[in-house]
Amino acid sequence: MLSHYHTAIDPGGENNSHASMLRMVGFNKRTLEVGCASGHVSEQLKAQGCRVVGVEVDAAVAEAAMPWLERLVVGDVESDQLWSHLEGEEFDAIIFGDVLEHLRDPLKALRSSLKHLTPTGVVVVSVPNIAHVDVKVALLRGSFPYADTGLLDRTHIHFITKESLLDLLREAGLVAVELQRVTVPSFSTEIGVERGDLSDEMLEALLEDRESLTYQFVVKAVHDDGGRALEELSQDMVTLSDQLVDLNKRHDTLTHDYAVLEAQHEWDEREIARLRRQTDSIKRLIPGPLRRVLGKRFAS
Repeated sequence: MLSHYHTAIDPGGENNSHASMLRMVGFNKRTLEVGCASGHVSEQLKAQGCRVVGVEVDAAVAEAAMPWLERLVVGDVESDQLWSHLEGEEFDAIIFGDVLEHLRDPLKALRSSLKHLTPTGVVVVSVPNIAHVDVKVALLRGSFPYADTGLLDRTHIHFITKESLLDLLREAGLVAVELQRVTVPSFSTEIGVERGDLSDEMLEALLEDRESLTYQFVVKAVHDDGGRALEELSQDMVTLSDQLVDLNKRHDTLTHDYAVLEAQHEWDEREIARLRRQTDSIKRLIPGPLRRVLGKRFAS
């Protein structure tokens, strides 16, 4: 039985949360995958040489993941009983792939997991971004269309932004060292809003938000060692990530402006050629003596 979240994964894909998580975990790591579902990520982790222990609340769904798991732990990640089954075990990487938003207390789950993370290990998290422009457009038209998957998955308990995600990691005792964004253009998500739902001015204002096109955040975090250097590194990473988004938006704007100017230039060239043809036609209609007189007058 496959989970309805099951999907094919291209490990080398761009703008893809699964590919980003796989890269952040790396190769040959003992990995705890929280919410392994039917194993679409587990399969790729094993292909990278990782030994994977899966955690899943639905035993029937997780049965499909067994070929790629070293072991399966069935239970509620928010239950102390589940973590007791992992007592004494440590992992190089712990994955929460689109899991935290489904939990009543994601902070507790993160803190519980850190007891099983090696000192040099990483936690990899992906979450949907509630601040995507399509959600805001839906709210402006007075709707909040829950669905079986996506930004407004009906099983989401928490709705997360970049700042709330970084705060959550910080409270858990983690420091983000890498941040990736999966982007989806406006009016292209499963929410189903349309361009005609708001004015040009309102859309322009909404798109000013740096995260307006971010569909998911993928973050790699490590233990907070209390050192100033690590904190500064994390802050610099977030700042540089934000600046990259701003530069990309500026690049898109300049590319659009260039395309407009190029189209205008082509139109001007065609218009000049048309006027020249008209001028030549008019000249041919003017008698020769008059044409010579006019030519002398214009020359003087």
